[in-house]
Amino acid sequence: MSEAAQKAVYDAAMQAAARNLKHAATFAELYATAAPLFQKRMQRPGSAAVIVRFIWPGVLQVCDPKTGEVLAQSGPGNPQQLSYGFKPGGAAGYLKDNE
Repeated sequence: MSEAAQKAVYDAAMQAAARNLKHAATFAELYATAAPLFQKRMQRPGSAAVIVRFIWPGVLQVCDPKTGEVLAQSGPGNPQQLSYGFKPGGAAGYLKDNE
């Protein structure tokens, strides 16, 4: 197979992968619910327990288990980066204006 043919096959595969991902993202958005995709209690030695939640659209939250206060929240798709404009003390739930 020539180099040009290999590149054409590779490009077609990449386009198909991008198309599949776009369709999957649309599907996930349509069927996502308010329920967390993942939720678990976390407690490090010597620290207070917190609830860690992963919610659509890829937002990681750290919440107080007693009050529900959001202690930290990431931006969508970037779980280690604090969401732009985040202010501690809000109620649990993803706020679009915190992107």
